Amino acid sequence: MDAPEHRVRRVINKGLGYRNFAQFVNEHRIGAACEVLSDPARADTPVLSIAYDVGFASIGPFNRAFREKHQQSPTEYRKLHGVSNG
Repeated sequence: MDAPEHRVRRVINKGLGYRNFAQFVNEHRIGAACEVLSDPARADTPVLSIAYDVGFASIGPFNRAFREKHQQSPTEYRKLHGVSNG
């Protein structure tokens, strides 16, 4: 991107409606996690592995970001979408 950092921040924060860059990134990470969580072929993939795969360094921040977006845990989301590992 050939733009000053302050302009990119302004576009993300005001133009796209995010509080900050971290929220912007987490939104995309959570979206990627939802794809895996709702895929029956990936039912055996542990939630922790999914969190790592989408870019979170630990389970706590992943669970908080997920719950903030979906008002439920990743495990609850998976069950709601009919995906189980047994």
